[in-house]
Amino acid sequence: MLYDLLRDYREYLLKSLRPETAGTYYKRLATLLVGQSVGNTVARLEVGKVLDKLGEIKYKNYFSQSKNAFLHFCEWQGIKLSADTLACIAELEKATKKKYRKLKPVDFASIEGKIKRLKNMKLKLSFQTIIATGLRVSELAVLTLDNCTLSADSIKFSFIGKGGKAGTAGIERVEHPLLFERLHNLITSTAPCPAKIFYSSDYLESKARVLGFTCHDLRRAFAKIEYKKCKNKAEVSEKLRHTNKRTTNIYLRSKVKI
Repeated sequence: MLYDLLRDYREYLLKSLRPETAGTYYKRLATLLVGQSVGNTVARLEVGKVLDKLGEIKYKNYFSQSKNAFLHFCEWQGIKLSADTLACIAELEKATKKKYRKLKPVDFASIEGKIKRLKNMKLKLSFQTIIATGLRVSELAVLTLDNCTLSADSIKFSFIGKGGKAGTAGIERVEHPLLFERLHNLITSTAPCPAKIFYSSDYLESKARVLGFTCHDLRRAFAKIEYKKCKNKAEVSEKLRHTNKRTTNIYLRSKVKI
């Protein structure tokens, strides 16, 4: 059945991609395969129907995700696409448009106040750790005890970040004394591996939306807070682990008001 094929596809993706990316590609491929009888054998795949579905996509970001989902699927199943098919996909992508969203201003003081009032300590610490470290929610959510190094004055996290690159982030007691103490208690009370320290990224995103922000707003806030401290974009870019400094500029121009 198609569901079984998609489930196995997601498991394949999780071997090399972040859970959030794998989940996105899973959903995009499911849309591309609507109406196809590929549950029992991929030999039934009609590439022309996939191209028709791709041709219905208006925006570049959505198209890119769908294209990558399909290419990963073909690689997984050993399907070799013809040069004409690849050229057609490239032409379809050129015809898509950038989607610009008008972002609403986000008041960080209001966000911080809502987080401080949370009664769920683990949820509160999850959000506060993103603000203090600049971690992506996907990076925070997968941290286990093996990723933590504790000392009397610091908490260090090691992780695999975006693009499969190794990264580190930390919290110093002198800079965040209360957060340090509470986070230290959370980590030392967490069950042995492979238990995760924080909540899943889906759960954190859903709780953030209820409070009127996104987890990425917290990372943007981190960027602005750090820039206020050092006035050095290169230093902020390094802390955010951006490969392109233009991305850092976008963060610093974001609608998050500090």
